[in-house]
Amino acid sequence: MKPPASGRAARPGASRPAEARAPGPASAARGRGMNAAVVLGPLSAAVVLLALMPALLPTASLLNLQSALGLALFACATNLLVGYGGLVSFGQGAFYGIGAYVIALAWLHWQAPFWASFIVAPFAGAAMALLVGLVALRARRLYFALLTLAFSQLFYVVVLQQTGFTGGANGVFGTILPPLLSDPGHAYYFTLTVAVLGLLILWRITRSPFGMTLRAIRENRERAEALGVNVFAHQLMAFVIAGGFCALAGTLFVVLDQSANPDLLNWTQSGYPIFMAVLGGQFVFLGPALGALIYEQGRDVVLASFSDWQLVFGLLLLIVVLFSPDGVAGLLVRGRDIARRRLRSLRR
Repeated sequence: MKPPASGRAARPGASRPAEARAPGPASAARGRGMNAAVVLGPLSAAVVLLALMPALLPTASLLNLQSALGLALFACATNLLVGYGGLVSFGQGAFYGIGAYVIALAWLHWQAPFWASFIVAPFAGAAMALLVGLVALRARRLYFALLTLAFSQLFYVVVLQQTGFTGGANGVFGTILPPLLSDPGHAYYFTLTVAVLGLLILWRITRSPFGMTLRAIRENRERAEALGVNVFAHQLMAFVIAGGFCALAGTLFVVLDQSANPDLLNWTQSGYPIFMAVLGGQFVFLGPALGALIYEQGRDVVLASFSDWQLVFGLLLLIVVLFSPDGVAGLLVRGRDIARRRLRSLRR
């Protein structure tokens, strides 16, 4: 009988080469758990910290933080298209403004209760996004971005010119909120709750098979089509979902400001969530939320000593794009990974 080529190969418990080993269900589950912890851990800590803010901050700072929460939801909803779908849209401000105007106009013309219009507003934004997406998604890349910008300007001009119905340039303002939300503390906690729930739903969408397919389309549209993926249907669904959540963020503007004005639908409003996503990090789920917080808090800090906030913000964006294309959140994730590797090497 011929002896085995080596004693190691003859042992049943010998280890296989790395390329022959496949991750089992346990390691796959651990990977999913670690990925979930990257979002749920910081989000849980942030929610606890934000819940304590009314007891620590004056009213002016609390209102500024409330504005950042609404913008965080707006930025993360837009990033479902930009970061996950590879669709740069300059029309999300239209759906943001629609969410605000649904509540304001329902109160002005029909004296509708706030809670009813609050429920209707995201569906109105999603329905309008469906109509816009059916047209805009026929184009690609730059032409898609220009079409969304054109639709945003169309809505802006319509609202601006229909003075009798929308109030024109003055917009709609008044005692829109119910008595419960008239208190700044209650309004803050309501905004925090809606923003956190909205972010959790968006996060689950990005982790679902639909979200994974959306990433595959972003990386290689032609290959996804060759595999049988209905690219148009997936992009349209993402556009509708993003429109609904942008409208939900628009309702939080009404909670903050008790008004709706045409500037909410302008194309410049659509640029803010994209800037926040670039600043915070497009490829980390909470990156746009971090960018919204930096934008809102940084603006007040800069304006306290320097009048031209736009110049400072432009320089900050330039530095991020040149030296950290993944944004601030990407920089933090890389730093965490480097620290973990060094810690493991020290333990060994």
